[in-house]
Amino acid sequence: MHSEVVLSTRSDWMSRVRSALRLLIIILSSGVIGLLAHTITIYRGNWYLDLRNGELPMSWPAKTNLIPTIILLSVASTNVLVSFIILALSFMKSFRRPVRYRDVYRILAGTFGIALWGVALGLYSLLNGTTKASLARYSCANWNVMSNGRYQYRKVCEEQASAIYIASAAAFAEGLMLLTLAVSSFRQTRRRSSHSSQEKPLMSGASSGRPS
Repeated sequence: MHSEVVLSTRSDWMSRVRSALRLLIIILSSGVIGLLAHTITIYRGNWYLDLRNGELPMSWPAKTNLIPTIILLSVASTNVLVSFIILALSFMKSFRRPVRYRDVYRILAGTFGIALWGVALGLYSLLNGTTKASLARYSCANWNVMSNGRYQYRKVCEEQASAIYIASAAAFAEGLMLLTLAVSSFRQTRRRSSHSSQEKPLMSGASSGRPS
């Protein structure tokens, strides 16, 4: 009985950690969305320019490649949506109850989230490396150019780089949450095995007529 209480307390503690990590992932993913959406706004609106009378803002390349930014923005948006759904379900007692197939579902969902972040970050780096007209690469290449658009380029370069760091932190948080899920699943499996091994002698004693 005491061991069951200890395991229940540990399970509640791990559940609270997972909820905190899920909330952190939502915050980090929302930060990625905000930064990348702002860089697109700068690109389309020519903001953050310090212009003198008669000066015109420097335009971006005619074929600016927005695909790396859109991929990372889409993955972050998907992650926020999925995280909100999982966080809402976690408040349901039936979803929190340690049932085997639900543990498998949570682990699969966490693995998918990490894979999604990995693919997004990999494609972002790959596409930025193969084209000179992406938002990140073009703005960072013109960081120190003394032109009318230098403030615009610096802002986009800083926010794109910050989005990458925050996305990496979100992926790391997904990994930590997956680790807690694996630990909880292992403990539940070990507890079931322990209960089964304890019940077998009692059942054999009852069937032979021996007092337990």
